[in-house]
Amino acid sequence: MKKLYLLFFIILSGTFFAFSQPYSTLTFFSENGQPFTVIVNGLKKNLEPRTNVKIEGLTNPAYKIKIIFEDKAIPNIDKNVYTKPGTEITYRIKKDKKGRNVLRFYSESPLPYDYVYNEPSYQDEVYINNNTVVTDPSVNGININMNVNETGGSISIQTEDGVNLNSNVNVNSTGAHYESNIYENETHYEVTEAHTNHYVMPGYNGRIGCPWPMSPNNFQRAKQTIMNADFDSDKRTIAEQVMNSNCLTAQQVKEIASLFDFESDKLKFAKFAYTRTFDVENYFIINDIFDFSSSISELNKYINSVR
Repeated sequence: MKKLYLLFFIILSGTFFAFSQPYSTLTFFSENGQPFTVIVNGLKKNLEPRTNVKIEGLTNPAYKIKIIFEDKAIPNIDKNVYTKPGTEITYRIKKDKKGRNVLRFYSESPLPYDYVYNEPSYQDEVYINNNTVVTDPSVNGININMNVNETGGSISIQTEDGVNLNSNVNVNSTGAHYESNIYENETHYEVTEAHTNHYVMPGYNGRIGCPWPMSPNNFQRAKQTIMNADFDSDKRTIAEQVMNSNCLTAQQVKEIASLFDFESDKLKFAKFAYTRTFDVENYFIINDIFDFSSSISELNKYINSVR
């Protein structure tokens, strides 16, 4: 029986190794040297206001950020930011064209391998050269069920992000047999037959303009990059870059077009994106973003001309 428990301990140790995931880092700095405090998902990350704050050991794909300035006369900044596994992403606090403080993407760089795949030692706060380095103590929850008896046993593990691992050990006179399976609940494109060469959208049977829409995670990263641009002209340039190398759904096109402030830019992008949209027969939903009926008419005329 002791040997059986030892075997399960080895299996359990290996299981946690299987769940290891790359970490990411977020860095914030004030371009104008204004000290600030960072609140991440409601948790204060630096005890004293600083001009540069680095947050390490992150595992989630997105976080809710609040920037609170030491100068109480400066309004707080609230923003959703996205991470990338194995990457340090830097955001800067700068003035926009109206003189307001805004949070903007600045740069990204890969993290060293040893950091990415080894969980950092958690500590409340470390100061290095007047910079604040803090770690995120939040990790995905893991539920473990283990049953052991004289002839074997089983382990069932489920994480908050949908990963399931089932392990079984059978013991008999000839030795022990171990078997393990890992299942991960992810968003996958639905393929109904082996020869299907394009995404199958549930409930949609119309024409398609391109085969494989962007995955939700990649789309959110692209959308965030577009949102970080200060001017509509820059937003449209980035959006067209995304469309030139990717396929989008009508809903994704609508979300991007909604980021533009001016009707003319919304219309130009809607025209540009039509032939690069998967579910083109759902394109009528784009009409919701327009304030003027003339824009709807012009888009409709364009669609009829390229069909």
